[in-house]
Amino acid sequence: MKILIIDDDEDLIVSTKILLNGNGIEVIGAINGEEGIKKALEEKPDYIFIDIDMPGMDGWETLKKIKSHEELKNIPVAMLTATSLSDSIDREEIEGINDYITKPFTREDIIECLRQVYDF
Repeated sequence: MKILIIDDDEDLIVSTKILLNGNGIEVIGAINGEEGIKKALEEKPDYIFIDIDMPGMDGWETLKKIKSHEELKNIPVAMLTATSLSDSIDREEIEGINDYITKPFTREDIIECLRQVYDF
């Protein structure tokens, strides 16, 4: 299984690779939305995790651009957030995602997202 993590925190990407290493999961990282879209198109991951709060193109804009590509629109997505998603977030935005994870997260949090979609 291949997952893509789009987050401006490179340490988070590295630590997630370490957390999931040896569990049949390949972790690909991208440090911004533009790079994330490019890697998603190149790598065709099985699941994408996107940080909401990134400089430049934020997570919601990144999500919309990913979902606008025919070959990416069916890939499950979870949003990464430092705070929990509240009722103030546009329902349209939430409907584009499968799940969300509050930082800091654990290996089990990631695995639980994957299990909701895949027999993992």
